[in-house]
Amino acid sequence: MRYHFNEGFISAPDYSLDRTVHVLMPSPASGGLTIVITREDMEVDETPTQFVDRQMALAAKQVSKFSKGVPEPQKLGARAKVDGVRFPVSYKQQGQTLHHVQAIFQLPDTRKMLSFTFTSPAPLTPEQLQSVDAVLGSFELHAK
Repeated sequence: MRYHFNEGFISAPDYSLDRTVHVLMPSPASGGLTIVITREDMEVDETPTQFVDRQMALAAKQVSKFSKGVPEPQKLGARAKVDGVRFPVSYKQQGQTLHHVQAIFQLPDTRKMLSFTFTSPAPLTPEQLQSVDAVLGSFELHAK
């Protein structure tokens, strides 16, 4: 498998599974969002909705005061227009309440789910929500 990352690529053994977690941190005092991008395969016979429910149930067991908002349809990418869902999440961890926008998408013709988590220590502002929209809208699917 040719495995690409920001600085280059490597030839990894074919048995390798990509479980990369990308974390983009805001610069200090910027008021920006932390962005985490992950990918995971759905379980056998699992639907995208069941995948989201399973992931949220796991998260709820790991933190206190977990709250998930109502999922809304979301498109990923201005051109790719990958279908998915988006919803707010908040919870308390290590004494601090964290606020997220979670967006999860099934990549076309695969069982892979791509998840974007936008995090802030305070409820997201309208400007931060515009940033979420811009990031999700900027997605471009790699050619196969």
